[in-house]
Amino acid sequence: MIDRATVDRILDAVRIEDVIGDFVSLKRRGANYLGLCPFHQDKNPSMSVSPTRGIFKCFSCGKAGTAITFVMDHEHLTYPEALRYLAKKYGIDIVEKEETAEEIANRLKYESLLVVSEYAQKFYQNILWNNEYGRAIGYSYFKERQFSDETIRKFGLGYAHNRPLTLASEALKNGYKKEFLIGTGLCIERDNGDIIDRFYDRVMFPIHSISGRVIAFGGRTLKSDKTVAKYVNSPETEIYNKSRSLYGIFFAKSAIAKSDKCYLVEGYADVISMHQAGIENVVASSGTSLTVEQIRLIKRFTNKITILYDGDDAGIKASVRGIDLILEEGMQVKIVLLPPEDDPDSYAKAHSKDEILDYIENKECDFISYKSELLSKDIENDPLKKAQMINDIIASIAVVPDPILRNVYVEMVAEKFDQKPESIFLKIKELRGRKKKWNRPSYNNENYLEPQIEDSSYSTENENVTQEEAVGAASMGTGYDVTNSFLAVHEREIVYYLIKFGCYDIHFEKDMEYGNAPSEQLTVAEYIISSMRDDELEFENPLYREIYNSFYLFLSSLPQDDCETNQKKVIRYLSTGENQAVSNEVLNLICEEHPLTIQEYKKSIVPEEHILGITVPKSMLLYKLKVTEQKCMSLLKEIEKAQKSGDKEMQKELIGHLQILNQVKNRFAKELNRL
Repeated sequence: MIDRATVDRILDAVRIEDVIGDFVSLKRRGANYLGLCPFHQDKNPSMSVSPTRGIFKCFSCGKAGTAITFVMDHEHLTYPEALRYLAKKYGIDIVEKEETAEEIANRLKYESLLVVSEYAQKFYQNILWNNEYGRAIGYSYFKERQFSDETIRKFGLGYAHNRPLTLASEALKNGYKKEFLIGTGLCIERDNGDIIDRFYDRVMFPIHSISGRVIAFGGRTLKSDKTVAKYVNSPETEIYNKSRSLYGIFFAKSAIAKSDKCYLVEGYADVISMHQAGIENVVASSGTSLTVEQIRLIKRFTNKITILYDGDDAGIKASVRGIDLILEEGMQVKIVLLPPEDDPDSYAKAHSKDEILDYIENKECDFISYKSELLSKDIENDPLKKAQMINDIIASIAVVPDPILRNVYVEMVAEKFDQKPESIFLKIKELRGRKKKWNRPSYNNENYLEPQIEDSSYSTENENVTQEEAVGAASMGTGYDVTNSFLAVHEREIVYYLIKFGCYDIHFEKDMEYGNAPSEQLTVAEYIISSMRDDELEFENPLYREIYNSFYLFLSSLPQDDCETNQKKVIRYLSTGENQAVSNEVLNLICEEHPLTIQEYKKSIVPEEHILGITVPKSMLLYKLKVTEQKCMSLLKEIEKAQKSGDKEMQKELIGHLQILNQVKNRFAKELNRL
C-alpha cells in the first residue's frame, strides 16, 4: 500500500492541466483552461480545468474531479493504479507502507499465482503457433472458426497438448513451484504427490482480469465424443472468482465507456467474433449464470446493457434470468434475440459491423415488450395465463429501485394490457414489502485511507422522497437511508461550510441570541463543532458523518498556517482519498456556488466569506430546529402508543418532554425569523 507521505508528494507535484492535457487539447481561458470533455460526445468545449483549485468540471455532462479521478475514469484504473501512473509521470519513487510478514507472504503468493498463470498462457500460445501438433489441431480449428491471426494473438488463444504432463513437466523444469501450479488450478495433484495437467488436448481461451492479467482459462475439446466434457474451466482460486469475472472485460472496457453501452453475450467465441467484426463493447458471463457482481463490474463503465443471446430456448431462458438482476441494480436493460439459426458468433461472421448494429437497433426492445411477446405465445384466450404473464412483468418492475422509472413502467403496462395503474401499484407495493433490503455502510475514520468502496452504498425503500431530501444522497450511485433524508439537506449544508470555509474566521452579528456567538474570535470549523457539542448532536447521514469526522481528524494534524493554505490542504485530502463517495461529494460541494437554504448572499454581490457570520449560524439554527422537530414527531408517536396502551403515567411524562421540546423549537424558529 502506498503510504500517505508518498501520496502527498504525488499530489504536490501534479499539475492538473498537464495531466488532462495528455488526453485533451486545452486552451487557456482567463485563469482556467477549456477543452472537449472526453466523458461524453462533446462538440463544443464544455470542460473547464482550474489549475488554482486543482479540479476539472464539465458543465454539460456534470463530470467533475481531480487529476486522480480524471486518470481513474479516463484510463479505467483503480485509485492505487492512478497514483502509480502519476508517480511515473512525475518521476516520483513509490514508497509502500511497511507490511506485516503475513501481508508480504500473501502478496507474494498472489503475485506468484499470476506469474504462473501468465506463463501458462504463453506456453499454450507457443504450442499453437510453433508446435506441429498444435498448428495442425488448434490453429486449424481457430482458422475454421474464421478467426484472423491478429484476433488469435489479441485474445492470447492457445492449445494444450494431448499429453497430460506437458505443462507440468515444463513448468517444474523452468523453476515454477508445484504449489502455485496447483494453486492456479492448472495442475491436479495425484494421491502419490505427482501432478498432471488439468487441460490437455483442448484449444485454450485465457480469461483476463479487468487490468489485463491472466487469471484463468477455459479449454474446449475438439472431440465429438459425448463422454468428454465440451468445456473444462479453471476452478475458483485466490486470483479467480467466477462470479466476479467477465470474459473480454479487459478488451471491452474502453469501448463500453465510450459507447455508453455493453453488449452481453454467452460464450468466448461470441465475444471474439463480435470484436473481429469491429464491435468491441462486448463481454460474456462464460462458465456461470449472470451474477450481481458481474453486473456491477459492467456498471463501472455504463448504465446500459443489451442482452444479445441465441434465439433458441436456452438463450431465451438465459436472457429472462438476467433481466431482473440487471433491473435491480438500477440499470437499463434491452434484449435482442437473434434468428433461431444464429448465435452472436455466427451472426457476426456473416454480417458487417453496420449490418449487426442496424439489426440490434431495430430489434432491441425493453423487458416489458420482450416478456409480453415471449409469454403471450402460450396465452391465447386464457385469462388466467394472461394474469400470470402480467404478474410476471410486474414482478420485474418491482425490483427497479428508481420510483420514477417504476412509474413509467407502470404506465406502459397499464396502457399495453388495459389495466388500472392503481392495481399495479398495489401489487408492486406488496412485492417490494416482501423483499426489503437495508444495506447501510459503516463509515469508520480508522480505515478512511483503505475503505471498501463497494460497501459504501446503502439503499432506501422510501417511495416519497422529495428532490430536496435527495440532495443528502451520496454522489456517483451511492444511495441514502430514509431515516436520514429528513435532515440530510441540512447536514449537507453544514458540511458545505466546513469544506469551503472551515479554516476561515467567522465574524458574528452582534444581535445573535441563540446562535451561540462567543466574544472571542473563532473559525467556522471551531464554531460548528462547538455548536454541535453543546447540544450533543451527531450527523445521521453516514456520508456526511464520514466527511465531518474526517475533516476534523485531518484538521487536527495541520500546523497553524494561514486559513487559505489549510483550507486547500483539507480539500485536497478529502477530494483525493480512496473513498470515492467522499471524494465525489466533496468535489460537488466545492464546485457549488451557494448552499441550499441560506439566501442572503444570493441577493448580494458581497463575497460569500464576508457574511459567514450570518449564514453559518442560521444554518446551524435551522439544523437544530429540524432535529428538534424530528424529536417532537418521535414523541408524538410514543404518546399515541401510550394512549392506546392506557399508560397514563407514561403519557403524562412524554407530554411534559414534548412541551419542553416545543418551547425550544419555538425559540429556534423565533431567532431564525428575527435574523
